[in-house]
Amino acid sequence: MKEDYLKLTIRTDKPVNELIVGFLSGASATGFVEEPEKVECYFTKEMWTRQIEMLVVRFLDQLKSEGLVNSYTYALEEIKNIDWNGQWESSIEPIEVTPNVAIKPSWKEYTGNADIVIEIDPKMSFGTGHHETTRMMIQMIEKYLKRGDVVLDVGTGTGVLAIVAAKLGAKKVVGLDTDEWSIENARENVIKNDVADIVNILPGEISAVKSSVFDMVLANLNRNTLLNIAPDINQAIAKGKPLIVSGILTLDEGSIVSRYEETGLKFVESNHEGDWTVVVFKK
Repeated sequence: MKEDYLKLTIRTDKPVNELIVGFLSGASATGFVEEPEKVECYFTKEMWTRQIEMLVVRFLDQLKSEGLVNSYTYALEEIKNIDWNGQWESSIEPIEVTPNVAIKPSWKEYTGNADIVIEIDPKMSFGTGHHETTRMMIQMIEKYLKRGDVVLDVGTGTGVLAIVAAKLGAKKVVGLDTDEWSIENARENVIKNDVADIVNILPGEISAVKSSVFDMVLANLNRNTLLNIAPDINQAIAKGKPLIVSGILTLDEGSIVSRYEETGLKFVESNHEGDWTVVVFKK
């Protein structure tokens, strides 16, 4: 699918690409191209607003005030007719997320030894296994999921975490998302991986299932969203059961832990890869 985009190019005098990508992942950016001390961020015309631009400048100013960069520049330009899916197809390779779980696009062959091979065709969504947060979430699912669990995946995206949970033995999985394109993509991937009898992809926020209680809750989102939905997530978890959250930069781990402990959840452990972290709580 070809579409017109806006390209935001951010240059910094120090390497803070992961911080920039982490911030803009929660600000409607649809894709990134990273080079040393430069990030190109792509937005659809509809999603780029003056408010987003103000948030970007405020974020970059914060990086500067905290001494993470000494200087930065940013520039915006219109890009005609990007074939986004074509770019994905040329760049995504199969990846072993754990020794037991591999993720591949449909147009590539996997020749490794993982027992569970999940086929994900992304449509401008994260969740192909190449991002640190997706990998860490899957590693924790593998560690904490018990066969027969009922699982909630908040912000399911491509549906990859919901599919992994089903393949690892969950009895029922509900995947939630507010983005129509993600919902469509997740449903296609669920069918592609033969777990439609286990995984149900629904539109809406976590409040849509607040009357249900789950054995495991997954939320690979962003800092602000995780802070806002903490009370709803608490209500969705059965006593003694795990919550696994990511989409968090390591520098934000403390604020997430404090917020979720305020709701009565107990910190269990965290893990880090690059500048990213995953945190496990229990009710």
